Amino acid sequence: MSNNQLNIIVSICCITYNHAPFIRKALDGFLMQQAPSCVPQGVKMSDWCEILIHDDCSTDGTKEIVKEYAARYPDLIFPLYEEENKYSKGVKVDFYNYNRAKGKYIAYCEGDDYWTEPRKLQWQVDFMEAHSEYSVCFHRIKHHNIYTNVYTDDNCGNLLKDKEEVDIVNEIFFKGWYTQPLSMLFRMSMFDLHWKDMYKYYRDMHEIYHLLTIGKGRLLPFYGGIHIIHRGGIASMISRELNFKNAYDIATELYEVNKDPNVQEYYVATLQWIVDSNHFISKVKKLSYIFRIFTINHSVKHLVRNIRRLLKK
Repeated sequence: MSNNQLNIIVSICCITYNHAPFIRKALDGFLMQQAPSCVPQGVKMSDWCEILIHDDCSTDGTKEIVKEYAARYPDLIFPLYEEENKYSKGVKVDFYNYNRAKGKYIAYCEGDDYWTEPRKLQWQVDFMEAHSEYSVCFHRIKHHNIYTNVYTDDNCGNLLKDKEEVDIVNEIFFKGWYTQPLSMLFRMSMFDLHWKDMYKYYRDMHEIYHLLTIGKGRLLPFYGGIHIIHRGGIASMISRELNFKNAYDIATELYEVNKDPNVQEYYVATLQWIVDSNHFISKVKKLSYIFRIFTINHSVKHLVRNIRRLLKK
């Protein structure tokens, strides 16, 4: 049976750039996945799944490792190699894979992260197949700092508490980092490839926000992967100054495009976080953020408190 005879259920989309120390674990995590319950027994993986790899002009041997795996699994792994780095030119590289995906669902994982649970896709697809009102689901992960060799938990423990599973809505999503890209599986029929055109600073959080606006989200309780913290990661170890700038740009644009109360609250919280910081941001700029907060929440008490705290620093 070929993948032309059986519809592809899951498109695994992976972006990689200079991930030579990690990419084998990512690929092995993809290849160990067990079929969802909707797939007949005995069907090979390439008949229900495709692995789309986009190498953004790696220079450290990542491309050679991807080629090795693609040669071993030519009916399952479909690589795309760039001759120049697209991300550095501001290109929204996620969509190179999204545009060629055939799956009913998209599972996302960057090349420096990896999956640890062979039933990850099975459990996520089974849930989505049974709940058509859900647009996206997630699972728990751990973070691994390769320099300290310390594994830390995600932020989901307080959210789940005694619950086995919990719904993720935008009100919850914007108040805590409960979702990670490597844990996300979403329904392609509820995804719009043109969302990226609405934003200059498009990130996975934009995808999640719009998916949660269209349908429901669910956090499943199992641990399914590892997010690696390393200096080569896009966001893992960036400077605090750049972190402030990225957060400000993303929150501001998201607020300007969407006048959603949850987005507004997130925008104000981001501005307040920058105002409360002790680094890099001048008092003049912080004062402008304080007055911007005031124009939104109209709280004189909040305004006075912010100004007093600023003058004391």
